[in-house]
Amino acid sequence: MATSIRDLVGREAELAGLQSLLEPCGDSLAAAVVVGEAGIGKTALALAATEMARAHGYLVLSCRTSETEAGFSFAGLGDLIGGVVSDVIPRLPRPQQHALNAALGLWGSGGAPANEGVVAFAFLSALRMLATRNKLLIAVDDVQWLDPASLAILRFALARLDKLQVTAVLTVRDEVPHWLRQTLPEERLLVIELGPLSLGALREMLRVRLGAVLPRPTLLRISETSGGNPLYALELARALQRRGGITDPGSGLAVPRNLEVLVRERLDRLGADGLEVSQIVAALARPTLGLVKAVAGDRGEIGLSAAVDGGVLELDGDRLRFVHPLLRSAVYSRVGGVKRQSLHGRLARLVTDREEQARHLALATSQPDRQVAHVVEAAAEDAHRRGAILAAVELAELAIKLTPPLDGDDLRRRVLACADISRDSGDGQRAIALLEQAHRTAPPGAARAAVLVRLASVLNDFVGLRNALDRYRAALAEADGDEALQAEIQLNLAELVAATEDRNSALSHAERAVEAASRAGDAALRCRALATYGRLHFRAGLGVAHSQMDEALAIERSLPESSLPTAATWALAYQLVWSGDLERARKLLEELRQKLRAREDPQEHDALWFLSFLEWRAGNWDLGARHAADSLAVRELFGLEGGQPIAALPGALIAAYRGQIEDAGARSELALKAAEAGGIRIAQSGHRAVLGFIELSRGDAETALRYLEPGWEMRDSVGLLEPGHRLELADTLEALIAVGRLEAAESKLIPWEERSRALDRSWAIAITARCRALLHAARGDSAGAVAIFDRALAEHERTQDPFQHARTLLALGVTQRRAKQRGAARLTLEKALAIFDRLGAPLWAEKARAEVRRIGGRGPSRGELTEAELRIASLVAEGRTNREVATALFVTQHTVEAALTRTYQKLGVRSRTALAARLARHASGPDQTG
Repeated sequence: MATSIRDLVGREAELAGLQSLLEPCGDSLAAAVVVGEAGIGKTALALAATEMARAHGYLVLSCRTSETEAGFSFAGLGDLIGGVVSDVIPRLPRPQQHALNAALGLWGSGGAPANEGVVAFAFLSALRMLATRNKLLIAVDDVQWLDPASLAILRFALARLDKLQVTAVLTVRDEVPHWLRQTLPEERLLVIELGPLSLGALREMLRVRLGAVLPRPTLLRISETSGGNPLYALELARALQRRGGITDPGSGLAVPRNLEVLVRERLDRLGADGLEVSQIVAALARPTLGLVKAVAGDRGEIGLSAAVDGGVLELDGDRLRFVHPLLRSAVYSRVGGVKRQSLHGRLARLVTDREEQARHLALATSQPDRQVAHVVEAAAEDAHRRGAILAAVELAELAIKLTPPLDGDDLRRRVLACADISRDSGDGQRAIALLEQAHRTAPPGAARAAVLVRLASVLNDFVGLRNALDRYRAALAEADGDEALQAEIQLNLAELVAATEDRNSALSHAERAVEAASRAGDAALRCRALATYGRLHFRAGLGVAHSQMDEALAIERSLPESSLPTAATWALAYQLVWSGDLERARKLLEELRQKLRAREDPQEHDALWFLSFLEWRAGNWDLGARHAADSLAVRELFGLEGGQPIAALPGALIAAYRGQIEDAGARSELALKAAEAGGIRIAQSGHRAVLGFIELSRGDAETALRYLEPGWEMRDSVGLLEPGHRLELADTLEALIAVGRLEAAESKLIPWEERSRALDRSWAIAITARCRALLHAARGDSAGAVAIFDRALAEHERTQDPFQHARTLLALGVTQRRAKQRGAARLTLEKALAIFDRLGAPLWAEKARAEVRRIGGRGPSRGELTEAELRIASLVAEGRTNREVATALFVTQHTVEAALTRTYQKLGVRSRTALAARLARHASGPDQTG
């Protein structure tokens, strides 16, 4: 095997390609994939790449995999970052420190459990950290043998290493991995397909490696027989050299016709000790010098020397490796059945890694064994904790196979555990099959009900709500006598029925869950049930269930301090945010966020998500955007990728309101695709609301409705009847009015007017009043519209939503302008403009400016008159009496008289005539709308 660039011959073009790849050409990931058959020289070229990279100042992270290591979780990860782990781990966020420590088996006795997502983000963070200080090369030889856990996180990281100078060099036997072609554009992916060496290159390679100058006839025979494969050619030349015929073209020595014969001959020359040591190395995941000697005993030193001198093994630091994977396969195939079991039994007693010990024990066992099944089960749990989910599934299935049939309880427990791990791995079909098996064998009653609950949960995630409902109902019929289990089932039924059937049935299930939890004497369960009832009651548009929520919060406060408040606190926060009680919601969520952060709890992202929505509505958009970004950062920190479309919603929404429409549109389009692929209707409707708002901001109501109307129907279909949930409410109604679909707008508006008043949601009352006023204006009733706008503005005073307040002012100003109330329109529009400018809403500020420009002339200074004073003054200036003004504005005559007194004082006038003249001067100029 080549050990340096100097040893490589006949690969000049390939080396030039790698050299070009390693030269600085921008801060983006680039990769080379070396493809070729066994023995063609892939490893030699990969080693040459690492040598060149180091010469270019790269930090090299490399991994040479083997078929044995493919079954051991995170073996590849350990090789890749083992040399830098002491540098990077202390600098990672603590959850990621725990994850990497757990994955690499460095956590000692008190390590926290990890999941594969956190490990993946930890590895990505480590690479980013290293790449900010160094040019980075990631080299993986024989990707096909990389263990599944390491392969998963490598794929994850390579797909996210943007804007950093990172290069990857991978070797593979058959073809470029499909996932890599999806990760990198063609211009940043160099594919090197290694073919046979030419006759001249073979001659030079044999001269360099063996010091032999071959006669042409012999060289031709070697080239023809080997097909230009360097490994095969070397083996043929060595064989001829041993037989004394390498320099004698007339020797007539036979040339073996295949590589298998040559490999067999090489192994035959090792002797018993050399073969024994080689077989030990072939069976171990991480064959170190000390471990191999411990297993081999007295024969170790002699055997090691024979294997290394015989060109079968090589020493890489403390690690022993086969010179070529073909040798490993040939060595292991020579270990017979009984001997193989004996060998793995010896290894199980000496290895320290729990997973490797379990695998050796399993390979040493030919039939079910209670003790071995127990060890393998523990190893599966350990792998699951380390985040090696695929290894955990494999071990869990192995534990099932090793369980004696008469151990029914153990078998059922292991089947259920395997189902849980399969579910976590994303293999829903396997989890369902295992749970169906457990269901068939479970005894009637609570045991069978518990299996059905698990099965229903998996069906809900992977198949559909209806299938899950059937199983939950079957579980309920089996759960007599187990009140706590009944409560759990009723809670699940409440959630699913709320999404699929009707709110009354859902609330009934929640009530029965409360009753069952009470009978069970489980305070925490009763608290959850009460909180669920309160949340579903609120979501269904029935308002806050005060007595249930008060009790839930009281119970939660009485629970031990060992756990954070959960169900009741979250349910209360949910209701406060969406009902518009922003001050109470902010205080509660900030306190909760601090507690979650102190505990390094991933639910901190939920608190930040709610806070981002809260500050969006409150008009604190910079703070809301920071909360949205922090929420996504916490999700990344803990490897939480599921539910991403919902997670991305507040950030996209705030960007849209700030006029960053390209960014917002890109975010929501991407999230909408993901939500559609996952069937997440709430997320679909949310991002449709963002995209519809963007189009409405651009002035394209027709296009806006293509997003908004389907989103409206989606929110209706899932029973979201609390006004605060309806992000699309105002935009849909206003877009319908803008395109002249007045009847459709009114039919949608009426129920929300009634619901908003019944719940006393000032935010929604203001919006629906604005839309009602716009309907009046569209039908030519300007006076009626202005009066309703007054009611909307009064409601805005009760709530904190400056953007919607400004939109109402803008709509009123437009209506006043069209009614020729130019003075009043100017003041109203300037107030709207001031709010839009303060918020940082440039598209809507421009709408207000455009309306002011249409009025023309100079207006009174901003802030001289209040909105109510301006409306009264405008009507008086038109010649109306105090009584007529009072009637038009639905106020008392005394209110009109008091407002006029203040107006005269502010404007320095003493009569109605002077007031009319003053307003007329400010409103002079052409009306550009005609």
